[in-house]
This record gives sequence, C-alpha cells and structure tokens, in this order.
Amino acid sequence: MGQVLSWMQPRSHRAASRTVPALGGVAIAVSLLFLPMTESNGKVDKPLIAVATVVCLLAAVLCGAARTFDEANTLAWAVVPLLCVAAIVVLDLATHDASVTAQIFFVFPVLYGASLLPRAGAIVMTTASVIGEAIVVGTQLPADEAVMDTAYLTAALVTATVLLVRSAEHQEALVAKLRVHAATDSLTGLVTRRTFDTALDAALERSDPEGTSLLILDVDLFKSINDRFGHPGGDEVLVQLSGLLVEASRRGDVVCRLGGDEMAVLMPSCTLAVARRRAEDIVVAVRERGFVLSVGEVIHLSVSVGLAHAPTHADDARGLYSAADQALYAAKRGGRDQMTAYAVSGST
Repeated sequence: MGQVLSWMQPRSHRAASRTVPALGGVAIAVSLLFLPMTESNGKVDKPLIAVATVVCLLAAVLCGAARTFDEANTLAWAVVPLLCVAAIVVLDLATHDASVTAQIFFVFPVLYGASLLPRAGAIVMTTASVIGEAIVVGTQLPADEAVMDTAYLTAALVTATVLLVRSAEHQEALVAKLRVHAATDSLTGLVTRRTFDTALDAALERSDPEGTSLLILDVDLFKSINDRFGHPGGDEVLVQLSGLLVEASRRGDVVCRLGGDEMAVLMPSCTLAVARRRAEDIVVAVRERGFVLSVGEVIHLSVSVGLAHAPTHADDARGLYSAADQALYAAKRGGRDQMTAYAVSGST
C-alpha cells in the first residue's frame, strides 16, 4: 500500500495543486452544466444521478482543497485524481452518455498522471481511465461498438502517456543535472558556496554538545605558482589539494571551494580541540605532499588555516565565517604554513 501511495505523489506538489482543480473541475463542471439538457431528453437515471451528485461534490471539494494539500497528505494526493475518474464514470452512466463528448474527459486524468506523476503513477491513472472508459461504453453500447471505442481511446491514452512520461522524465533528468552543476565546483568537484552555506546553517541549527567547527584555508603564495606554471598549473594544484582535503574529511564533513585558492571545511559535531588537531594534520599533510604537475615537475607548497568553532567563537554563520577569516589572516601574519584558531583576546 505504501508503495502505491508513493507512485501517486506528484513530482511538484505546487504544480499539482493547480492542475488537479483545473482538470477535475473542468470535467465535472461541464458535465453538470449540461445535466439539465440531458434531463429534458429523459436520459437520466435518478438513483445514479444522486450518487453522481455526491461523488461530484466530493470530487469538487477535494479538487478545491488540493491547493492546501502538502507533501504529508499522501493519501489525499492518491485519492483525488482517482475520485475524479470515478466522478466522470458515474456521471456518464447516470446520463446514459457514451458519446465521444463524454469519453473525451477520460483524457484529463491521463494528462495529469503523465505530466506530474512518476511513471508508475502515470500507468495507474491511464489504467483507471481505460477501465472507466470500458465501463461507460461497455454498459451502454453494442459489444462491437464498445470494443472499437475502447480500443481507439486506449491507443490514444497510452500514446499520450508514453510521450508525456518520456518528456517529463527527460526534463527531470535535465533539471537534476543542472542542480548538480549548480551545487558543484566545475574544477575541483567540491560543493559551491551556496550549498556549503546551506549545510552550515543546518549544522548550526542542530543542538549539538560538541558544536560545529569551520576551517578556512588558502594556499600560501599561490600567485607565484600561477606566475611560474600558468593558470593550468595552478588549477592542477587546486584539484590535488581538493582531493587531499576530501581524504582528510570524516563522514558528514563538507568541503567547499569558496573561490580562487580559498577553501573551507565544515566539521559538524566536532569540538574545538578535535578541530585543532585535524587542522594541524591538514597543514602537515599539505607540507609533506608532492604536487605533481603535467609539465613533469613536482612542487611542494603550504597552506594557512583559520579555525573557528560554534558556539565557542560565534553563534551564527556570519559570525563563524568572520572568526575563521580573522584566524586565517592571523596565521598568515604569523609566518604562514600553520593553523591558527580564533580567540577574542588575540591569542591562539
């Protein structure tokens, strides 16, 4: 049951909250609008019309309420589209209408499913519409005519579903790829500043007795590397340094390229004492590492690291960045190739 409910959850709840009332409302409203004309022609089954009225009212209320549904209302998102199909079926049966104008409304649930639901959900909606179509024409038309109408409409509905689902999946894959590109630095593969800031805010919002540590570091005399080997050489250094930082990270840490040669490491659930040791280890690892360039040279370099800890040094992201930046500049002023932790008194 849980799996079926997941199939029926829209890709975008905001878009679905607009689409369900539009498609379901149009189908129900048009059917009710022409109901008096059908009654005057004597084509109304009164017991069924009472059922149809209840179903339509319920569908209409739920369609209107779809705008207030959130992602937690999984059952509502599963029931409303299927209830709209049921409303169309009951109305067609109550009015003894198996014409093309009645059958056309079965396209609406298919459009919703194929454009906004996962593939399995689109199949459920298409199947429900085909079953509804078969019930309407099978109970009101001669067998050969009912089979032909069902076959034609089924072919149209399945074709529309396949085309729309493929288009939606292609678009979803493209959006996912764009999100990855937006969240990842193209050179180093590290996360971007925006993604890093989100992770930092989330870490600071958690109540963690060990606190959150932030390292900001950059390469000492990086300009000289660019001057000597050009920007391609500098880029190779940044890529290898990024790999070293990732290797030195724990699960849950986030490594970011802030810009240029400046990088940051977020250490959630990390005390100041532990962060000190880890930052010092990074300084030593960089110092001892030989960075191999494509021109055939191996170079050695160093980094300066500034460390800040929340809540020891700051309570929010802005304050933590500021403290780590000040500690970084203190490390550079102190001779580079070292780690400095922020301290209000100016001592480290």
